[in-house]
Amino acid sequence: MTVVTTQEAKKDRSSERQLQNRAVLGVFLMIGGIALYALSDAFIKHLMGTYTVHQTTFLRAITRLTPLLIATFFQGGLRQVLATSHPWQHAIRLGVNLTYTLAFMYAFSMGSLTATYTLSYTSPFFMIVLSAIMLKETINRDRWAAVAIGMIGVIIAMRPGAGVFEWAAILVLAGSFLGALNKILMRRLAKTEHSLAIAIYPNLVMIFVTLPFVLNSWQAMPLAHWGMFAFVGGITALGQYCIAQALRYSQASTLAPIDYSSFFWVVTLDLFWWNRSPDAATLLGAFVIVGSNLFILYKTRRENTPVKAAA
Repeated sequence: MTVVTTQEAKKDRSSERQLQNRAVLGVFLMIGGIALYALSDAFIKHLMGTYTVHQTTFLRAITRLTPLLIATFFQGGLRQVLATSHPWQHAIRLGVNLTYTLAFMYAFSMGSLTATYTLSYTSPFFMIVLSAIMLKETINRDRWAAVAIGMIGVIIAMRPGAGVFEWAAILVLAGSFLGALNKILMRRLAKTEHSLAIAIYPNLVMIFVTLPFVLNSWQAMPLAHWGMFAFVGGITALGQYCIAQALRYSQASTLAPIDYSSFFWVVTLDLFWWNRSPDAATLLGAFVIVGSNLFILYKTRRENTPVKAAA
């Protein structure tokens, strides 16, 4: 029989409290990062009423890259932050990130924030499908049933035949699939790479890719709009960093339900900024999708909870 000393017991309890505190910190970082992203998306949607998607994407990348680069000098310098031993993992993730970002940018220019975010909640379903196909994981019937029910929610929210949002919906669903893949790749990189590097590299690629389009169709901007882009860049950079740190401090299963807090933010922004309240179909679709995701999360936690041995 193993004897545990009082000193060891105190040490174990202290370590457990420290881990719990870091997990709590991760949760708060995730909440803050999601709120900042929703606010930045509202500003971007507003600006896309005047400027092209490429110019908006280019300026967002420029303005959020600036504070990230400044932050590197407080984290050991640019060379230390960007140093990596996994260049191919970064390259694959950057290609995925670029495509899904552009898909969502075009979707924002077509539909409301609420409708776009509602369909983006399909990302966990795609993560299950990717796990089955790519990782050869065994997915039980409960999860497949939850995926099927969630897709019914997608159909309700999409309202086939409703018009222009059909194209936006297709872009959102494609972006959600790539977003799920991006999260898997990001989670892997977070184990070894600096959080700032994970946030900086996508912006560099976005600038490089959109620059040729911007040079051919640049629209002059008033000073007020430059200020808006600077503000968007700052809060998006902070949001990126918060989410990257949250993934470092907390498990993905702990953070998963927090994604849905964004629905509160986007409904509020749509209502007070554009005076657009979600219709019944969008709300019902969101309820079905979110409910299916939470069921998947519940089953996952039950499966991962160790069974306590009888005393």
